[in-house]
Amino acid sequence: MNSSPRARRRDRLVAHVQGRIASQSLRPGDRLPSVRQLSQAEAVSPATVAAAYEALTALGVITARRGSGYYVAGGTPFATSTAVSVPADALWERRAEAPGSQIRVDAGGGWLPTAWQYLDGISAALRQVARRPSHAEGYGSPNGYEALRMHFARQLLTRGVAADPARIVLTQGASQALDLVVRALLQTGDTVVVEDPTYPPTLELLRARGIRLIGIPRLADGPDVVSLVRLLKRRRIRALFTNTTLQNPTGTSTSSDVGHNLVQLADQYDFTIVEDDIFGELARVEVTPVAAHDDGSRVLHVSSISKTVSPALRVGYVLAGSAHLASIIRLKTLSALASSELAERIALGALTQPHYRRHLAALRRRLADSQSRVQTTLLAQGVELAHRPDSGMFLWGRLPSRAAVGKLWQDAVDAGVLLAPGESFRTDGRASPWWRFNVAHCEDGALARFLASTHAQP
Repeated sequence: MNSSPRARRRDRLVAHVQGRIASQSLRPGDRLPSVRQLSQAEAVSPATVAAAYEALTALGVITARRGSGYYVAGGTPFATSTAVSVPADALWERRAEAPGSQIRVDAGGGWLPTAWQYLDGISAALRQVARRPSHAEGYGSPNGYEALRMHFARQLLTRGVAADPARIVLTQGASQALDLVVRALLQTGDTVVVEDPTYPPTLELLRARGIRLIGIPRLADGPDVVSLVRLLKRRRIRALFTNTTLQNPTGTSTSSDVGHNLVQLADQYDFTIVEDDIFGELARVEVTPVAAHDDGSRVLHVSSISKTVSPALRVGYVLAGSAHLASIIRLKTLSALASSELAERIALGALTQPHYRRHLAALRRRLADSQSRVQTTLLAQGVELAHRPDSGMFLWGRLPSRAAVGKLWQDAVDAGVLLAPGESFRTDGRASPWWRFNVAHCEDGALARFLASTHAQP
């Protein structure tokens, strides 16, 4: 932020003019004083007035007429919106039903608190990129910024994944990566297997494309291989979608043995594994990606920086083999020409800051500590936990009350608590007694008080 005396004088003048318009002492169509007149009236330099007028013009508050001067913009001014901004997470439609002004605890959200994000790293990266404004030129490569692709390739190599940077396509977050994969891989009427429960946008994305979904249980060590084998013996499938590390919503991680078995089954029954490993770097103990067992022919590996840096910086990627790489790049080019190289340079700058590794280690510890405390709180309130992960963001729990799911959700909203209902995570969309909890948002007393109140419900 520019805090020079001249900038402060300009900002005060901008606020002064906006105040007069808001009070209607200046009305649409009124001519403003000339630069010289306002300079004399407010005892500021003509340059300061000119800068203020430029800022007001950019805001659409006033208009400049060549040879005539500045005028208050015509039409009815827009009123300041009082609507609550609903975060665009996996459950945004359900979240929009809750009056945001009364929500104190967003217990079911899918993101980290702002204070936990790597905002210092983003700020440092922004300063670095700003020193080279030429980086903002052009559309960039359809594959994405090469230096960032090389960084992700090195990162994957440390986890046992053979990743040529040429096989990595950068995307606007993991969401775009999954969308491109679905469009490149599947056609209407194809059958795929998903974990039950699983990530809601994956379900919605597949349903929107007319894909047939079959769910198999998500167990403590990953997808239920026994159920998968039983299914494969009687049905042809095109793909398996799986969330490897600290799965959303159960918090479980896929073991190396299960990952190896999945790749063997993909070879035997000719299907593709779509691995969403967005939480890979949040685990206290390293989890081997399913892609580490693959030679590049069976696994499409997706990830992003939204959980380790910030969801506001929309940068992700997909690692693809030769069978799908060209299609993914072509589809990306058709829909967006290219991803933002400017954003990708900022992402690389954040990921290569000297203190990024310390941030990541601190984030893991913070989540692990929250897991321990929140599990203790939930268990004390009678919540049944499907699993007891030692790290990551999520828990999958059943509330002690057997009241209707809709009533519980509304009761929670009335108590200032927003929950994520299990039906959103299920393949059939049916009401479920299970709920997702995000431990990073669950340590407020309002949640514990609401849970205590459910004991009295039938």
